[in-house]
Amino acid sequence: MTLFDDRFNHALEIFQEFGPRRRIPVQERWREAFPEAAARDLVEWERAFREIEAFAYDLAVQIRDQGLSEDAAQRRIAEQFPRLSRERVVRTLSQAHYFAMK
Repeated sequence: MTLFDDRFNHALEIFQEFGPRRRIPVQERWREAFPEAAARDLVEWERAFREIEAFAYDLAVQIRDQGLSEDAAQRRIAEQFPRLSRERVVRTLSQAHYFAMK
């Protein structure tokens, strides 16, 4: 048994896609990957992922402004969102850092 939620993490991976597939609406991409998902799942994922990204962005700003270390930020994300795999925590913070630097 894993501590994190594989389906949730895969849905987040799809949500965070860059490149040409990002032009396809996320709900359409989720339907391709999870044809059995209920409409309420898609709504919940989008709400949860926006919350995760906002939290990570706030931490990335603190890193940028030298008020927080990368490791501390990763720990905070993992603690706040225990469903996330280590890979998703790292990737989420990396993307947030990219946007915080713009």
